[in-house]
Amino acid sequence: MTRATEAHCEVVYARKLAGELGFVQLTPTKIYEDNQGALALVKKMHLRNRSKHVGLRFCFVQRLIELGIISGEYNPSADQHSDIGTKFVPENVFEHHTPYILGEVLPTKKT
Repeated sequence: MTRATEAHCEVVYARKLAGELGFVQLTPTKIYEDNQGALALVKKMHLRNRSKHVGLRFCFVQRLIELGIISGEYNPSADQHSDIGTKFVPENVFEHHTPYILGEVLPTKKT
């Protein structure tokens, strides 16, 4: 969840900067996460003994969701284009995701 929390902080900064430049964001920024457990904790804050150490991060993310700044969306690991930059992936997976990273293919809109 540390990386996801860092992504949320970057979104807050980018939205603030865009607003100062005159590009006010009217809809929440979607953050795609492949960890369903993390999304469940954020949506329904139910901490157990093993998850209490991440409580502050989840409270921060929950507050951003309440304010309409972000929205958490599930995205299966197979569809995470950023994985090719963060972990070892087989060649066929690398070749599948590369056009998306290079901007050659625009992602389809998820509903």
